[in-house]
Order: sequence, then structure tokens, then C-alpha cells
Amino acid sequence: MDIRREILRNVILCQSLEPLGTKPGVTSRIADASPGTKLEYFVISGVNSSWSFYDLADRVLREGRQPDCVFDAAYQAQGESVRNRLGSKVNYGQILLLVPLIVGQTLNHLEAGGFDDVEAILGRSTQVLKDTTEKDVEFLEKFVRLGYELSARHHERLGRPTTPPKPAFRKKYKTVWEAAHAHLHIHAVREMTEGYPHTERVYRFLLHNVDEGILQASDLIYRLLLAEIGRPDAVADIVVCGMYLALTAHPETVLFA
Repeated sequence: MDIRREILRNVILCQSLEPLGTKPGVTSRIADASPGTKLEYFVISGVNSSWSFYDLADRVLREGRQPDCVFDAAYQAQGESVRNRLGSKVNYGQILLLVPLIVGQTLNHLEAGGFDDVEAILGRSTQVLKDTTEKDVEFLEKFVRLGYELSARHHERLGRPTTPPKPAFRKKYKTVWEAAHAHLHIHAVREMTEGYPHTERVYRFLLHNVDEGILQASDLIYRLLLAEIGRPDAVADIVVCGMYLALTAHPETVLFA
């Protein structure tokens, strides 16, 4: 089985299907959609951005190691995500969280074969961050700036112009690991540096409640995590990654009943 194709498929599915749930507090779903985060924007962005992860996995396979830059894939994915649509950024946090998981998954595949060992993927994720380079930090900065720019463009279209901030990481940090530890107030960043504890919890919850399909199970775990984390967008991003791991570990199982 071609791991690149599996990664592509699973990134498309987890990003496009997670918004179909009926979750309270998330205005970007079927009900109460905001002008910037309509349901179709999530589906379009999920498809557009997924090819960057195919390319990332292909590069890891070709080089036989972690390349000198992997977060250029995040920048590329965020740029591609807005093709054919209006609206704001909708899968920013998901893209950020998926990069270390997919690099770790591909590295484990190179070393041990297979692609579905979730514990190994999670265990490898923090080392991926530690092995990043100054070039990664440069593209992380570009990725963050692009996210702000996309939001600013949307607000300008609505007649509410804003001035996007311009974060500077390149002169401060040598690795993404260092940069992340200076920004642990951000939920997605904290999730990465701690080895994806909430993502693993979502993954295990989905598999233990699969009888009626993982979309319904994702709604349940979303409600539980929302009470703890308090940020609907941050919880939705974590659910996306949990769904990615479920699809990865069970490529043939009926997960959508």
C-alpha cells in the first residue's frame, strides 16, 4: 500500500468530514454558519490543502530521512486552502497539527514498514519538532503571517479592515521546538509539544464508540473536550487529528455507519 496515497486520502477525509458533525459552539458548521467559515469552505480547503501532505510524505521517502525543512508544507497547504472560495482561514490549526504527525508516520514507515502504528506516530511527533531547522522556523513564520493575512482579507471584504500582526521567529529561534515553547499559550502548539494527549484521547474514544459511526462519536468527544478547553476551534482541530489517526489505524474498517 502506497503510504503517500493513504496520507492524502486520510487528510482529505478527516478535514472534510469533521465539519459535518453537529457540534455546539462551532459556527462554521451546517447551522449558524458565519460568512467566513461556511461548511463548503471546510470541504474545499480540506481537498485543496491535502496534496501538500502527499508531497511532504513523498519528500521524506525520497530523502530517506527528515528533510531540512518540513513546515514549508504547512505554508503551501495554507496557501492552497483558499483556492475557489471566499471566507477566512478555516483549517489553519489542523494543518499545523498534522505536519509532525505525518512526518513521524512516514519516518516510522521507512524504518519499520507499515503506516498504521498510532503509538509510534505519536511517540515520534516531538522528535520531529526537535529535529527541525532554521529553515523550518522561517516557513513557520510565513505560515503564521499568511494565516493573519487571510483573516485580514476576509475582514476587509466585510468592510471591517484590520491590520494583521507580523510575528518574527527567524532571528529568535533555531528550531520549531524552541519557537513552540515560547508560545505554549496557543492550544495547538501546546498539543504538539506535549505529544498530542488530547488527540490520542479523541482517537481512542472514536474507536470505542464506533458502532453508530465516528461522526456521531466525534460530536460526543467534542462536547467533553469543549468543557475542558473552552475553545471550539481548538477542539475541532484536535478532533480532526483524532479522526486522522482512526483512519490511519483502521484503513478497511467501517468507521462511517
